[in-house]
Amino acid sequence: MAIYRIADFLIEIDSRYDYLPRQCAAYLAKDATAADFCISVPEEDIDREQAAFPNFTRGYHESLCAYRMISTEILHRDAFLMHAAVVAVDGRAYAFSAQSGTGKTTHITLWRRYFGERVQIINGDKPIIRRKGDEFIAYGTPWCGKEGWQRNTSAPLGAICFLERSLKNYIHPLDSGDAVMRIFHQLLRPRTAAEMDKTMALADGLLRQVPVYLLGCDISREAAELSFRTMTGQK
Repeated sequence: MAIYRIADFLIEIDSRYDYLPRQCAAYLAKDATAADFCISVPEEDIDREQAAFPNFTRGYHESLCAYRMISTEILHRDAFLMHAAVVAVDGRAYAFSAQSGTGKTTHITLWRRYFGERVQIINGDKPIIRRKGDEFIAYGTPWCGKEGWQRNTSAPLGAICFLERSLKNYIHPLDSGDAVMRIFHQLLRPRTAAEMDKTMALADGLLRQVPVYLLGCDISREAAELSFRTMTGQK
């Protein structure tokens, strides 16, 4: 067993296969002697994943199960998984979320291309968002999508942007009702009433604290500049 520091939680993971330790190697807390909580994926959970998706290894399925278990555990510690791509600019984090295939990966690639080293990718797909005092902090995790974009770092969340494809580029703030519906679809689905209550409470706090935008965009420099100016307040 090994202890990893993920989103500033010390998590002991009892892995059965070598996929998970390799995936989490950059998050290994070498000097830690005690964990905040422990994770061990039952073989029967891996069996179910394997039956549903037989083309992947058992180690890969163990990794997915482990992250679901971690995400459930941290929910009771004011943190949650959010499906989004997160970048940092000048010490603030900006999250882009959308349905698969809409273009969030392409959009953050444009940010990197046009704004250079000021833009650092925190996570490409499954960051953890954690409430600390009056701020929500975005953390990199080992679970980061097929591009493998992740860093073991964090930054206060400055804004959230939901993307949709459009021939014309535009961006505007979302009202609370629309924002709640959109963000809820990007969170891990709760399994119990208590987890649902906690998820909704955290989402409500996030949307009260962090500006949320809707960006209609094509794949262009104009779209990237529009979102960058609006979300960061910079040129």
